[in-house]
Amino acid sequence: MYKKFIFFILSVLVVFLIVDLIFPIDKTKLFKCSSTIIYDRNSKPLRLKLSSDGFWRFSISSKEIPSLLKKSVITFEDQYFYYHFGINPFSIVRAIFQNTIGKRVVGASTITMQVSRMMYRRDRTIFNKLIEIFNALQLELHFSKDEILALYFNLAPYGGNIEGVKSASMFYFQKQLDDLTISQIAILTTIPKNPNANRPDRQKNLEKRRDRVLENLRNKGVINQDQYNRAKLEDIISKRIKIPFYAPHFINQIRIQNSQIYTTLDLKLQKFVKESLSRQSEKLKSFDAYNASAVVIHNPTMQVLAYVGSHNFDDKDHDGENNGVSMIRSAGSTLKPFIYALAFDEGFITPKQQIYDIDLFFQGYSPKNFNKRSTGLISVEEALQYSLNIPAVSLNHVLRDNSLYELLKKAGVKSINREKFYYGDSIALGGCGISLFDLTLLYSALANSGVKKDACFLMSDSRNSVGVKILSKESSYLVSEILSDATRMDLSGYWESTADVPKVAFKTGTSASSKDMFTIGYTPEYSVGVWFGNFNGKKTQNLTGLNSASGVVHEIFHYLGRKQQLKWFEKPKNIIKSVRCIDAIKIDKCKTSLEDLRIKGVEVKLPCELIRAETLAFLIKTKVIKSILDLKNNSCFGVWNSYKPMITSPSNHSIITQNRDLPKEFRKIKFNCSSFSKEQDILWFIDDKKPLKSTSNRSIYLYLEEGDHVIGCLDDRARLKIHNITIKSE
Repeated sequence: MYKKFIFFILSVLVVFLIVDLIFPIDKTKLFKCSSTIIYDRNSKPLRLKLSSDGFWRFSISSKEIPSLLKKSVITFEDQYFYYHFGINPFSIVRAIFQNTIGKRVVGASTITMQVSRMMYRRDRTIFNKLIEIFNALQLELHFSKDEILALYFNLAPYGGNIEGVKSASMFYFQKQLDDLTISQIAILTTIPKNPNANRPDRQKNLEKRRDRVLENLRNKGVINQDQYNRAKLEDIISKRIKIPFYAPHFINQIRIQNSQIYTTLDLKLQKFVKESLSRQSEKLKSFDAYNASAVVIHNPTMQVLAYVGSHNFDDKDHDGENNGVSMIRSAGSTLKPFIYALAFDEGFITPKQQIYDIDLFFQGYSPKNFNKRSTGLISVEEALQYSLNIPAVSLNHVLRDNSLYELLKKAGVKSINREKFYYGDSIALGGCGISLFDLTLLYSALANSGVKKDACFLMSDSRNSVGVKILSKESSYLVSEILSDATRMDLSGYWESTADVPKVAFKTGTSASSKDMFTIGYTPEYSVGVWFGNFNGKKTQNLTGLNSASGVVHEIFHYLGRKQQLKWFEKPKNIIKSVRCIDAIKIDKCKTSLEDLRIKGVEVKLPCELIRAETLAFLIKTKVIKSILDLKNNSCFGVWNSYKPMITSPSNHSIITQNRDLPKEFRKIKFNCSSFSKEQDILWFIDDKKPLKSTSNRSIYLYLEEGDHVIGCLDDRARLKIHNITIKSE
């Protein structure tokens, strides 16, 4: 008899193993696809994404499950879990007996059997129950008890489309598993019995069910009387939390590759930046500016700490869902510092060097300063601090094949996708499109010793990348020093009221018609970019980067300065200080010498082309020199003496509108031409009329009929300058 029993058991075991081989357990039903949770750098949830099958499901390992939670479920669901082999015969017999003679329905499913049922969620029939038992035995064969318990916690239903205890903890209590209270563990323990009926956001008798679990835990010695009493007194919050929806535009930049993603974003900083933008936006609505964006980058690591694509994502009336950080806009004056840095590297200028700010003409293009006036003689650092347009265009022009265009291409700015001639000289003043993000990255290059690096959005991608060198460490430092002084001038009201604000390099920019207002600020640690305007491109009411975006940049750096002590750049060893002549043009002896900074090993020599024909005409007109002959001892005399005559009036391609009711005497036009030849005699040619004799820089007034005209100025060496003008009458 004994042998027959052993033989029977062995036969059953062999049959089971054979069937197990023929019908192996489907592990895809055990390890289901997970939802995705995206965290900020401090493990705060930013966004949750449903699994591919539409569930909120986050997998955990056995080690991640709190001991008390394990004990609570085992004592409540299957107290002999660690002692049976997947089924509990005694429980089955007891259940059959009580369900037959008793009034209360009693289940016999072990935790392992529940896992097998969760795999397929079949209808409850006797045949399916047998399959469930078989699958439970398979689970016990292939997995350890702790692994089966982990499967239970990952597959257990917790109401609606919430599956798994980690999801339930997050949606019902906004907590990680380790942070759950005893009361909350008790509540979670009850839910899988009847998920939709027992879920906390719908259950009216939740306290009664919780207390039943707490009593069981106390009676089994899992918790003591004091823990029991305190758990019973805990308030129950019966609601399901809203899904977090932070930094939507930032999230869109991320590669979704696994179920848990840790980003570089600082949620607290993100919220602060968004609130600061919102406060300022309220003030600017009366100026017809309805949208705002900002980005903050940690320069040493290139981690994106804040990324506000739109300060009001839900504002459908003003296209709030658009991403202003990535949107291509005109950068206004914000690219000028890179022109000056290039010129420092070439040795064309130094900070104290004097240059001329006068009206210039570049093949039909005549840049004007923001205030429509020119200042004449000015230092390089003042020209940059006051963001003068004419000196920037002039410097960029003489940089030739090492100009702003080449720097932007080298830096990998994708929006610069046309040939150089397409942008022309206006590129220096924002005549090209660039995003706020790329613009802020360019400024981070100034903070990183002239090296442009890519930004990173994920903690796993954080690295000290090599990048591409677009400027020298020395020129980056010189520009940063100049821009830091501009900060104190432009925001003196802010800085005087806030003593603890750090030293910041600062540049504003405003596009044509005040459509886009930028402010960029940076220190060695951070680069901050802010934009205000309208996503639909409508112009504002004469706003500028200074009176719109600059205050937000100030607030952000004030916030960052409270978190840590922000330092300033150390002066590079190759920056030397010496006394040198800073004259814009040397006439015999040097007139002004000052102590100035320059780059060691870089010869400082102003290019002759920096003094254009317009400049020479200005010098003659203002009687700084009598004629070109006063410059005969200058090393650039040969270049300047070769210039064609300069027609200063009327401008080329100008359209002159006159009142036809006025007498011809009052409709005469001013003609002025400067010659750079030894002889001062010139000839005026107007259409096909007889030439008129005149003298260099002497104005004459002539009447011209309505229509198109060709005028020319000829010097004594037969060099001719031609302008085309149009006369209209009203």
